[in-house]
Amino acid sequence: MNTNRKLTPKTTPFLDDYSVTDIVLGLGINGKVVECYRKNTLQKYALKVLRDNPKARREVELHFLVCDHPNIVKIVDVYENQFCNQKCILVIMECMEGGELFKAIQSRAELAFTEREAAQIISKICSAVKYLHSFNIAHRDLKPENLLYTNGDPKKAELKLTDFGFAKRSDPSETKCLLTSVYTAYYCSPEQLLGTEKYDKSCDLWSIGVICYILLCGYPPFYSTSGQAMSAGMKKRIRSAQFEFPEQEWKNVSTQAKELIKNLLQVDSAKRMTIEQLSSHPWVSNGLEVPITPLCTAKVLNKEVEKWKEVQEEMQSALAAMRVDTDVQLKQLHLSENGLLAKRKNKKQQQKLEITA
Repeated sequence: MNTNRKLTPKTTPFLDDYSVTDIVLGLGINGKVVECYRKNTLQKYALKVLRDNPKARREVELHFLVCDHPNIVKIVDVYENQFCNQKCILVIMECMEGGELFKAIQSRAELAFTEREAAQIISKICSAVKYLHSFNIAHRDLKPENLLYTNGDPKKAELKLTDFGFAKRSDPSETKCLLTSVYTAYYCSPEQLLGTEKYDKSCDLWSIGVICYILLCGYPPFYSTSGQAMSAGMKKRIRSAQFEFPEQEWKNVSTQAKELIKNLLQVDSAKRMTIEQLSSHPWVSNGLEVPITPLCTAKVLNKEVEKWKEVQEEMQSALAAMRVDTDVQLKQLHLSENGLLAKRKNKKQQQKLEITA
C-alpha cells in the first residue's frame, strides 16, 4: 500500500495530447464525464473537468491516492489548464465500457441473476472500500451509479468504484470526525441524514447494506412514495431502520444474506459491521458456497424502472445547477433538458388553460 502517492498535475495544454468527443459517459457530483482519445495511441479514455478549487483538489487527490486498486477506476493523467478564463483540473481516467452496475443487471432480464453473483459483487465492493478505509478515507457516496464495469460482459469484466466527490480523509486519531451532511437519497446512513453529530467511515457500510438489499430483490429498502428524492416518511424509516423482506421477492433468499443486511443497516453505527467483519463474513468471502438461487432482481429492475424514474429525475434536477460542462460553464436549471421539469411546465400550462376555460 503506497500511502505517499503524490499527485503532480501536468501544466501543458491538454488538447495537445487528447481529443474530446461530445459523447457523455456519466455525470458525477462535481462534473460531467465525457469520452476522449489519446492522440498518439487513439486509446479511448474518460475525461472529467472540474473547476480548480479546494473541493475539486481533494476529490482528485484522494482518488489518485487509491486508484492503484483493481476495484477502483484508474486515473491515467491529470492536467491544470485554463478554459474560458477559469482555472480547471482535467482528470483522464480509464474508460469503463461496461457501464453502471444495475444497468448491466437490467440488460440480462432473460438470464436469471443469482444470489451467488450478488455475493461476488458485494465482495468486490468490499475490496475497494476496505482499501479506502485503510487510508482512513470515507467514500460517502457508494451507489450503483458509481460502480462501473470495465466491459460489457459482467462475468469477465472487473467492477470498479469511481466518483470521489464526497470522499473525505479523516484523522486516524479521532474516532468520529466527519460532520458535513452529504449523501445521495436511498443510500445515506442515518448519521449522514441528521447532520447534527460527527460520524465516521462506517456510513459506507450502511450504503453497502442498501446496495446488497437492492441486488437481492431489485428495489431499495427505503424510498419515497411522494415523488421526491427524500420525503419526510423516507427520512423517518431510515432513522429507525424500518424495512422488511417482502415474501414475494425474498422467499428464496438465504437467511444468511438477510442477517448480513440486518447487521449492515444498524442505526447505531457502533453496532454496525465494520468493513473487516463484512469482508471476512462467509457470504462474502466464500462466494462459491453461496447458493445459486435465481433472484427476481433483473425482472423487478426492468418492471419498476418507470416507478423509480421520477424520483431519479428529482435527484438529477437538484444536481443540475452544480454540474460543470466540459467548457466549464455552469448549466442553468431552466436550460436543463430535464424530463421532470418539462412535465411540470406542461402541467402548469394545462392548469392555466383549465382556469381560463
